[in-house]
Amino acid sequence: MSQPSPAGEESPRLIHRRAHRVRNRRDFEAVYAAGVSKRLGPLLVHARPNGLEHARLGLAVPRRLGSAPRRNRIRRRIREAFRLLRPELPPLDLVVHVRPHDPLLETADLQQMLRRAAENLARRLEPREPPEPGGGGGPRGPGP
Repeated sequence: MSQPSPAGEESPRLIHRRAHRVRNRRDFEAVYAAGVSKRLGPLLVHARPNGLEHARLGLAVPRRLGSAPRRNRIRRRIREAFRLLRPELPPLDLVVHVRPHDPLLETADLQQMLRRAAENLARRLEPREPPEPGGGGGPRGPGP
């Protein structure tokens, strides 16, 4: 279903469904094993391509961040930032590991951090073009 926007066009509903979550241990381990991560502020974002048409989010919010209500507030804000960004994110599995910080970041700040991290990680995960065969050996040209 779509909701009409103020301009009259249809916009997709942004719901954080189960399909948009990294849920099981195997998926978390696969993201960590990909070995691609970016640290921005208190967030350490790990990523790997997921082969789907949308991004998925996994959260790691350790107990050392404080009481359960504080950890839940952090989770809610990160999920909300992801939900708002999801249509523009590349199809990656993102696992966000939160490090201790004070004061709590606002959703807009988290959204900006997630966007920057996802863009950086997507660039790093893009397949590179192989060098041309018989190409030069460096700045001095081919070797002897």
